Amino acid sequence: MNTKNKKTATDKYKKEKTAAITIKSLAKEMGISHTTISNAWNNPEKLSIELRERILRYAQEVGFQGPDKLARALRTGKSDTIGVIFNDSMSYVFIDPHDIKLMRGIAVRCEAQNINLVLIPLRKGASHKTPSLTTLVDGYILNATHNSAAVIQQTLARRLPVVTLDFQLPQYSSVSIDNASAMRDIAAYLLNKGHQRFGIIAFSSHPGAQGIRHLEHAISGDNTLMLTRVNACREVFRQHAIPLSDCWLYETQHDEQHGELAAEALLTAHPEISALICLSDRFALGAVNYCQRHRLAIPQRVAITGFDNIIPEVNGIGLTTIAQDAERKGEIAVELLLTNGPVTHHALEYQLIARESA
Repeated sequence: MNTKNKKTATDKYKKEKTAAITIKSLAKEMGISHTTISNAWNNPEKLSIELRERILRYAQEVGFQGPDKLARALRTGKSDTIGVIFNDSMSYVFIDPHDIKLMRGIAVRCEAQNINLVLIPLRKGASHKTPSLTTLVDGYILNATHNSAAVIQQTLARRLPVVTLDFQLPQYSSVSIDNASAMRDIAAYLLNKGHQRFGIIAFSSHPGAQGIRHLEHAISGDNTLMLTRVNACREVFRQHAIPLSDCWLYETQHDEQHGELAAEALLTAHPEISALICLSDRFALGAVNYCQRHRLAIPQRVAITGFDNIIPEVNGIGLTTIAQDAERKGEIAVELLLTNGPVTHHALEYQLIARESA
């Protein structure tokens, strides 16, 4: 047999031998119980450091990579993995500053608990196809915009532990600031500054909703976060006898470019507007860009507020906004999910920060 054929035969033998190795066979070879072998991977705290290192070293020598996690998950119903369903396409979570901080908090807590993460977007890019929930997970964190989306309904139908972010479902725990109170604070602050005519730049109330309308009628849809914030503003305006027919809402996609386009549409159609309330700092950044480009003095001509405190300053102008700790929100969500205790609605603190933009 030449050297090449001998090497091929040896490799084939090694593969066959490696494929046949199991926890039970490894235990037999080492003269240790299969429970002890299993603990080396699944419950290392139950073994001494020396014993665990001896098991792992021997396993490496014979080519054993550890127990089959899929088989274990199917057997025990536990995968040591949680799913995070977030509010847009896959790329969104890596470019939105609020969601980046949120995911950092989730990831830090999962890392501390040796838990894996699966990211599940509400939609698959431009195709808008509904993602399928085929991955084995032990529970879900819902950072979702449109609550009636098919993927959300699939999630709830699986009857696994769930924690929601920025909206509440009666049977599940949640983490959020008091969004209604925060928006009432912003509206009241602007009223105290003498503003009477308002434009609101907002996420879509339901999928596909976009464009301008006045606030005379209550806003409906399935985006709980948007509805809570916008209707809180309406409530304050009504209490202060501000004509809702003279206040305007613009629904659009959530990014800086669409914030700029929304500011242009609102201020062009209704130049009497003196304050733009933006449901995010990203929208506010776009609004500031528009006003500066068209020489509309901020805040003398147009006051602008944001939300989240992720962009404290825009082009040299400090942004009046609501500060919330997105990273802590993610940490608490993981803690609630892994504890799986009684239903808890955790209220995070927030702060209205007044800066030059308003």
